[in-house]
Order: sequence, then C-alpha cells, then structure tokens
Amino acid sequence: MKKFRFRLEPLLKLKAHREKEKQKIHALALHKVIEQEHGLESISHDRLGHQVQLREYLQGALDIGRLSAFSRYFVKLKKDELTGREMLRAFRKEAEKKRGELIEATRQRKIYEKLKERRHEQYIKNYLLTEQKEQDEIASNTQQHKKNSR
Repeated sequence: MKKFRFRLEPLLKLKAHREKEKQKIHALALHKVIEQEHGLESISHDRLGHQVQLREYLQGALDIGRLSAFSRYFVKLKKDELTGREMLRAFRKEAEKKRGELIEATRQRKIYEKLKERRHEQYIKNYLLTEQKEQDEIASNTQQHKKNSR
C-alpha cells in the first residue's frame, strides 16, 4: 500500500505553529493581568497595614507632620490603585483580544486537520475499493481458468 501523503501538510504545520505562537502571546497577556491583580492586592494590603499603624499612632501624642505624611501616603495609594485598576482593565481587554486571536488560529488549524482526516478516509476507501477489485479479478480469473481446464 502506497503511503498516504497529505499535500497540504506544510500548510497544516504552519497553522499549528501559528496557533502555538498565539498561545504564547495569550499566556503573556494573561500573565500581565495576573501580575496587575497581584499589584492591586499588594496596594490594598499596604493600605490596610498603614491604616493599622495610623490607628496605633492616634492612640498617643499627635504630630501634625506625621498625620500629614499618612494622609499624603493614603492619597498616593489611592491614586496608584486607580491607575492600577485602569491598567488592569486595559490588560484584560488585551488578553480577551489575544484570546479571540487564539480561538481563530485554533479554528484555522482544525479546518486543515479535518480536511486531512477526510482525505485520509477517502484514500483508505479508494485503496480498499481497488483491493476488492483486484481480488474480484483474481477470483474471476481463477474461476474462468477452472472452467477452461475441465
């Protein structure tokens, strides 16, 4: 039996390679989202820690300079948090876009895989049909030979 050869195999390999690249790009985009979420959690944790420090400080003697420093720091944290949330929103949007590109690349690869599968099935079917015809021819010749030799 002659080996099956899919003539669009190079194109299928290219589609598979492109899909892997899209997977890597999507993974990097998701990594940015996760890092940004961790950064926001860190800001929130830092704010809570400084709020505890402020409460402890307010138990003792008051220093206007230190209260002002706490206030400025809380404003800075709030600004960082707002900026971080905007960046997170942008990173999520970018990750969703990359996900869409990955889905499209996967769909393209699957189209060629399905085509390869169908062509292989057709090849097997044709091979079996040819094989059956050859066997029928042999049987016919054998039967004809037996009739003639009687």
